[in-house]
Amino acid sequence: MMAGKRKANEAGSSNGLRGDVLCVLGVLKVATADQIQRLASPHLSYRHALKETAALRKEARTASHRGAANDLRRHGLAVDGGRTRGGEEVRLLTKDGLAAAAIDLDREPEEMGGMPKSAGRSGASHPMTVNEMVIALIRPKPDLDLPGRESLQRVPTVDPLCGSRKHVGALIER
Repeated sequence: MMAGKRKANEAGSSNGLRGDVLCVLGVLKVATADQIQRLASPHLSYRHALKETAALRKEARTASHRGAANDLRRHGLAVDGGRTRGGEEVRLLTKDGLAAAAIDLDREPEEMGGMPKSAGRSGASHPMTVNEMVIALIRPKPDLDLPGRESLQRVPTVDPLCGSRKHVGALIER
């Protein structure tokens, strides 16, 4: 192995990031990296608020979750599900990915539901609209001007989608 080369997770994702992707996809079934990031790590919207363009902000805040989804794909736990009408890549879990998400979410496998059917072929307009509604209900739209006006307080949050991540590393690091 070459120095610095990652063997198990080439995109360099952490167990926590892979766990975030598993949890979000385990609940929503189909999502873009942008939707996964806004649910799992909303603070990144603030961290990258000073980037010059919306495209650069989105690229920066979704890079880690895209990498985690790519590592899950390499492990056979996620697949690319096509693209939305806006051109964003849609991700979904494989059967093994759903089983891993069930462990992470502390649910029985039969509670996880089934695999989505050809969501990306049609542009996934309905699932993407449902996801946006879930995001709107769970996470308010951040005021990106806030960091310039006042200091942000760190407020501990509980992720409503995912509980303990104690088993994710064991499943992925095999």
